Amino acid sequence: MRPGVRALLAAAWCSLAPGLPVTASGESSGSAAGANAVGYEPYLTAGIAVVRSSGTRFADGEDTGHAALYGSMNTYDAGALDNGLAVDIAAGVRLAPGFRAQLEFGVAHDLEYRGNTNYRSAGTHQPSEADLDISRIFLAGFFDFPGWKLPSGRNVSPFLGGGAGVATYRLSGYVQRFPDPDDPAGSLRAGPGGEIPFTAIPDGRGRNRTWMLTGGVSIPIHEKSRLDLGYRYLDAGPLRTDSGDITIVRYRREGARRQIPVPINETAAELRTHALLATFRFAL
Repeated sequence: MRPGVRALLAAAWCSLAPGLPVTASGESSGSAAGANAVGYEPYLTAGIAVVRSSGTRFADGEDTGHAALYGSMNTYDAGALDNGLAVDIAAGVRLAPGFRAQLEFGVAHDLEYRGNTNYRSAGTHQPSEADLDISRIFLAGFFDFPGWKLPSGRNVSPFLGGGAGVATYRLSGYVQRFPDPDDPAGSLRAGPGGEIPFTAIPDGRGRNRTWMLTGGVSIPIHEKSRLDLGYRYLDAGPLRTDSGDITIVRYRREGARRQIPVPINETAAELRTHALLATFRFAL
């Protein structure tokens, strides 16, 4: 089991375990009406999320006057992000009974994309890889529903939320490899030491409008703190590689290495992710 998943499960067990002390005022804070009895309630949050994409497919993007990398709607690179970690912080305020709003900032570094291309005559196994860094800023709203008590005596409050904002990304180290071509002695032959021919794609960076939906449960920990456990769907918009030179590395029959730069148009993929979150919320 990955460390991020273990951390989420440990946080959930600690918060739900019976016998942990809860003050009377902490229990009353589980009620949205009680939390607003004295007016606005500002708060801060800090959390961690395990992130995975819903499936990502790179295809030809906008025509910038160069050749298309794939050249057909039936040729592409399909894959997903491996499980990775994101960190989120936010400042918010409860505006009305049951409703709160917050400004949220999140970052995720070194998310690993793993895919497979489907070029003709290159074999069925054409692994690809890339690294993704992404940051986002959101304005989000949440509605807290009336809760119920657990056997431990804690009051659990479900919530739903949504938000919109801006995401900034950087895609780097994008390489497509060809270890098992249809013709091992053809143009995709291996090097004299077993070196695998590959194509390196230009990096990409950009900024997109983005939106998210979320839901989960909120559990009081102490008088002024809560643990929010939830799920988030994020649409981060398109990822684009820059137009420019790809680097094609191939090997001649006598073993000499060839490195060929070829200018291409941009490529693009839609990025949509799913995340499991554990967030601590502190009333000010």
